[in-house]
Amino acid sequence: MISAPPPEPLLPAAADIRPLAALRANLRRIDGWGDLAWKEILGAWRLSAGTLLLTLPEFEVDQQDDERLAFVLINHALGSTHPVATADWLLREAWATLLNTPAIQAWTLRPGAAVRATNACWFADGQVVLRLHLTLPYAGMCIDARRFARFVRQVEAFASAIATPCARPTLRAQRRSVARQQALRTVLPAHGLVAFLAEGAVLPRAADGGPAPSATPLHVPAQLATTIDLGRLGRVRGWGITSGVTALAGAPYHGKSTVLQALQAGIADRPPGDGREGVVAIDSALLVQAEDGRPIKNQDLSGFFRTLPGADARHFSTARASGATSMAASVLQGLAGGCRLLLIDEDSAASNFLLIDPVMRALLGRTLDGVQTLLEALPIFAAMGISTVLVAGSTGHSLAVAKRIVQLDHWQPHDVTRRVRRLVPLLRAGSSGNDESAIQRVVTRGLADSPDAIFGPRHFAPLDLREPERPRIKLPAPNGINGWHTLDLRRCGWQLDEALVAGALFAAGWVCRLAAGGATLAQLQPAYEHLVADGGALALDPFHSRLLAVPPWQLVVTVLERLPVPLLSSGR
Repeated sequence: MISAPPPEPLLPAAADIRPLAALRANLRRIDGWGDLAWKEILGAWRLSAGTLLLTLPEFEVDQQDDERLAFVLINHALGSTHPVATADWLLREAWATLLNTPAIQAWTLRPGAAVRATNACWFADGQVVLRLHLTLPYAGMCIDARRFARFVRQVEAFASAIATPCARPTLRAQRRSVARQQALRTVLPAHGLVAFLAEGAVLPRAADGGPAPSATPLHVPAQLATTIDLGRLGRVRGWGITSGVTALAGAPYHGKSTVLQALQAGIADRPPGDGREGVVAIDSALLVQAEDGRPIKNQDLSGFFRTLPGADARHFSTARASGATSMAASVLQGLAGGCRLLLIDEDSAASNFLLIDPVMRALLGRTLDGVQTLLEALPIFAAMGISTVLVAGSTGHSLAVAKRIVQLDHWQPHDVTRRVRRLVPLLRAGSSGNDESAIQRVVTRGLADSPDAIFGPRHFAPLDLREPERPRIKLPAPNGINGWHTLDLRRCGWQLDEALVAGALFAAGWVCRLAAGGATLAQLQPAYEHLVADGGALALDPFHSRLLAVPPWQLVVTVLERLPVPLLSSGR
């Protein structure tokens, strides 16, 4: 396996940092000159609380002619504990103050609901580095250095304010919130849990993605309550979702799908005030739904379908899958990528893959020989250590496989397992004659292709992210039309934005490099996680070609499986 090249040197030597007064003098001198005079501002300039580094983007695919990069290096005053949480906090502060009314057009990655590692802000040698993109100002045909000087004053004021103690309370709150979420996620297995929803969490979302103002905070009854002691981070009481199969029942619009979406979001940390910062799930959780029309590459589906008309179920490939085959492939590919918690909603599942009732079995007869539904497979998954949270809104069949049934009533959970068991007995693993080995046999996926299958000879790829759920990537010919390929992620189960999609596409390119022509997804997961733990977002884009966020491994697998390259297949 190979790793990413080291990021290009960024931090200037002390001898190369010039006084800020010299930058101001240069700006007064070149005001009104032609655009070539902008070269006088390039370099490193000393701030009272750090350094301002002005440079040119070397590899930006879609850069404008007058674009520059600014790196604001803030001294060690913020401390280096919880670097991702600190960097995310600094980005939010930059958007609230520095970038709220800038003197010139300036921007960087705007944080979303999750706290993620990005290449918009990171720690380097005891300093926090904030990356800004600038469009230089003009007055007619001449440069407007006075406006740029106002921006420099704004940067100086921002850096000084951030480094003062009065900025610390919100930073301390963010660090503590993230620390609690990470600690909860770490101790879940020790408590026999796969997810946890803290008392008082606000699960419903408003139109802007924040907590719904009218939502009732989560109240956890004694039958469902778990209290977790996090030591110095305190004790947390909430609804602990145990390993195995859990079914969520309830009338329409009572919160079933909202809980499922909150659990998927719980693989990432949230800032204070999000409402879901008390919701965590094991980081391999995956929301799976039907994706009619998605491509499938050499996937062994024989664990669910012994035969398929006109196709080999052991080596199934198609450019446009059906709902059932797409969902079967997504489940198996997720498990091959290390998923240990499946999140499934009846409303977005392929009904004929989820279950086949007795009337339909009688009608279809022998054509269903060798067909295993997902509900039949869930007890087998549980025996393999793979848990499921299943939204059961319209059929009692889903309740028969559940170890615990929780009813959502006006968004509040109630344990109804005993009541349901009087109506529907529990379906035990193996009671339907299913073969566990048939599933275990097909959950290994191998990647065998050129290390340059996505990047070609470069370390980045041109992207078009105007539609994050339908991104375009320029692949080495002949993998796309004129090199460009459109990826359809609209029903892949992830909430996507430009930065996360860019990170996933770049990560897919580096995974091909890590595979070096042959490796399983199980082998590549620790290699990828080591790569980003060691280098952060800069490991995915060491030459600052695009703003991006570090994606979770399961999203990288999702992208790899939907791209025309690299070649993936079931088995080693």
